Amino acid sequence: MIKLKNLKARSSDFEITPRTVISLLLLVILIISLTLYFTSNFRRTDRIFFFPDSRSGNTIGEARKIPRIPFDREKNMEIFVKELLLGPMSINLDPLFSTGTRLEKILFRNKIVYLDLNFMALLPDKRAVHDFSSSIMLVEKNIKFNFPFVENVIITILGQVPEIGL
Repeated sequence: MIKLKNLKARSSDFEITPRTVISLLLLVILIISLTLYFTSNFRRTDRIFFFPDSRSGNTIGEARKIPRIPFDREKNMEIFVKELLLGPMSINLDPLFSTGTRLEKILFRNKIVYLDLNFMALLPDKRAVHDFSSSIMLVEKNIKFNFPFVENVIITILGQVPEIGL
């Protein structure tokens, strides 16, 4: 017969100390923080927004991070145009259109983007040094630069193509 010696479980082997609990909590918080950081940055993308300079009228780019929806080009363009219509972050740059201009509809078909803006786009902005036609051209430039797969941009206001003297 075989006798087993010292099979008694020591209480210190299974005891959870406060140091262990704190370490596990910190590890869990670190894992959650890293997961949230990477998933939130995964759904954001860098875009360049072009606005006219208020003093010189030259076009200047402004970098921003905006939300991105994977595999949905039309929705990504909608988010971009809505941000563009909000205006620049820098006080040295002018908005493209007057305050209150909104995107009514957007459609992306056959490499063409169709944008419909509300009537506020027609109203002149008092502090802008550019005119309506340059605002339309800057919207096209912004879209074609940030979405290189777009070949043409058609902008309408209340469903009508504005007459622009170029």
